[in-house]
Amino acid sequence: MPDLSSRIRPCTVVYLVLMALTLTTFLIGQYRIGGLAASLLVLGFALIKGQLIGDYFMGLKGIRGMWRWVVLIWLFLPGGLIATAFYLSA
Repeated sequence: MPDLSSRIRPCTVVYLVLMALTLTTFLIGQYRIGGLAASLLVLGFALIKGQLIGDYFMGLKGIRGMWRWVVLIWLFLPGGLIATAFYLSA
């Protein structure tokens, strides 16, 4: 019997992780979980999802240099500003 882990591609695993993070975010909203911690958790999930999409579905995992930094800055600059706004409002 072949090993199941050798047949599952990395993009499939990343897709399942993205779906799990999306479902968790949906449930946080559905149960009206609020506060600074929940907001920062959802923001963190968005940053992780953006990085996974950039790495696996945009093909930037093996890239070094400017293009990798552009995506990282694009994710963390707005994310950092949003996190700061949440922190300052609490």
